[in-house]
Amino acid sequence: MNRISSTDHAGSAMALSDFPFGEQLLLWGIRMWVRAYNDHANIHSILHNGFKLAGVPDALGALDAMMDIFATAGRGVMDIRCPSCTEVSLDEHRIMGAIAVIQRTNQPSDGDVYLSYWMPPAALRILQGPTSQLAAIMKKGGLTIRARPWALNLHSDHEIALSTSSENRILH
Repeated sequence: MNRISSTDHAGSAMALSDFPFGEQLLLWGIRMWVRAYNDHANIHSILHNGFKLAGVPDALGALDAMMDIFATAGRGVMDIRCPSCTEVSLDEHRIMGAIAVIQRTNQPSDGDVYLSYWMPPAALRILQGPTSQLAAIMKKGGLTIRARPWALNLHSDHEIALSTSSENRILH
């Protein structure tokens, strides 16, 4: 489990089941994508059906592009939990924070501060397209993500230990 250095943020301690539906859907998509990536599996139809049933069928394309960029251009370690995990990692909160701020400001670069933990500047610019698309699709579908400014100031144990790592890995 990932320890967080500060415990005074209620959002970080919430169980996944307490999150609004849009946040649960976004995390489900991210977690399922990572599981499929790590297992070399194709679950495109499952993800597509999930987003379609939620009223945002176009979200999968943007999520897939965003996750591809994380997996290929990212640096360090990203803590993405398994789909059945009830806890939410700091890294998952940061991804949701990026989507949330873009939903509110409509400025793709506003999410960079959340995503710069794993992405070099050039990759951040490439990532702006898919993250802003995903934010807009979910917002249009009525699936808003809550702001998480507190996630910017927290550091997990794996970040501290691997802060100088150039290895690109997605955990869990």
